[in-house]
Order: sequence, then structure tokens, then C-alpha cells
Amino acid sequence: MLLRWNTILDAQRRIQITAERRNNIPTQERGNEKTTGTVEIQDKMKTIDTKGLICPKPLIMTKKALKEVEVHEQFLVLVDNETSRQNIERFLRDNNAMTSSIQEGNTFKITVSKTKEGLASPSAENYCETLPEMKSKKGKHIIVLKQKVAEDELGEMLTFGFLDTIKEVLPLPEKIVFYHKGVYLTLEDSPFLEKLQQLEKSGIEILICGNCVDYYDVTDKVKVGTVSNAYDILKALTDASHLIYP
Repeated sequence: MLLRWNTILDAQRRIQITAERRNNIPTQERGNEKTTGTVEIQDKMKTIDTKGLICPKPLIMTKKALKEVEVHEQFLVLVDNETSRQNIERFLRDNNAMTSSIQEGNTFKITVSKTKEGLASPSAENYCETLPEMKSKKGKHIIVLKQKVAEDELGEMLTFGFLDTIKEVLPLPEKIVFYHKGVYLTLEDSPFLEKLQQLEKSGIEILICGNCVDYYDVTDKVKVGTVSNAYDILKALTDASHLIYP
């Protein structure tokens, strides 16, 4: 009789476990026995968005992510052109990572899985192959901004229009230099900051007069470009094919 009763209990327990699995009920404990459901909780995969950036920035961001993740951990890299996808995948294959990619619209999604620690070929910049259409996009001219186009409402409107139009005219300038009161355009509260950040993402180097931001005591408020020195700025101006002063 006792054996039959245990058999009935075992059958009931199996039915209950099956029902829990069917309804995705998570792991529970009963006495010394554990039952496991089918719910899987996956952490959100780390995503590196490099869309709109030109080489070597996508490679540098990918290298940083690869160094930070653990072995067997995955992350996702987003790029918006075939050349960047190929560059990144070549770098990853040479540096102990497995990749797979899919294209959705204009975006390539590269899933990266780190297989071991260490980088066999750590110089990410060496994998940089520029898009063919980008090779002819940048000229040797430099735009120099001492201040807004004019210090009134119309001047602000004209400055907005000028910065917005730069990316529409090819070739793009190699650099934009800000000095004197022009450095205020690069600060965190500048209404022109977003425009300048977009230009920097397009590959235009932004140089800011270091003496100027020190004089105005705003160095820590600069949010775009590179705070430079007189030698580098003068060298850039000397090497330029021509200068533009709006």
C-alpha cells in the first residue's frame, strides 16, 4: 500500500513539473528537490554604435570594447558601410574574436564573441581602409573662425547657416580653427555645439586655441575638438592650400 501511494505521489509530481515547464514557471525548490523551468534571462548585449564615424574611430571603439569584455562574452558593433564592416571584422579575426554580421537597411550589425584574452594585433589603425568616396571628400583648405559671423541676431543666424552648409560643399575642409572669441562656439552651452560635433564626426579636425580658452578660463567647458597650441595651429595654417575667413 505504501509503495502504491509513493507511486501516485511521484506521478503527481511529474505532472506538476511538466505543467510548470509548459507555463514557463521558473526554478523552485521543494524539500531537497529542485525543478527548473524554461525561462531564460539574457542580459542586454553591449552595443557599440559607430555609424557616421570614419576610420579609425570605429576600429578604436571596437578595440576598446574587445579589451573590456570577458572571454566568451558577446557585444554588438553597428556600422553603416561595407568598408567599415570589413575593416572591423579583419581586426577582430586577427585578435581572438569570432564574428557574424547581418545587414538591416543601411546598418550592418556585427556580433562579436571574444574567445581568449589578449590582442595579437593591437594596432587597430593599421586595419583602416578609407571609403573610396571619402578619399576625395577632404581638401587641404582650413576654415578660421575668430568669432560668430557677426555679434547680433543676424550674425547668429548666418553662423548657423554657414556651419550647416559646410558639409554640403565638397571637398570638405581639412580643419576648422577657433581662436579669440571664436572658442566660445565650442563650449558646452554653445548653440552651435551640435553642428560642430556633426562636422567632427564627418572627419573634419577641429583645433581650438589653447591660450584663448586659458585666458577666458573656459578650458573645462570645451565639448568638441582638440585644445591645441600655437605651433600646431600655425603649422596647419602654413600647410593649408588656402584659408577661409567667413
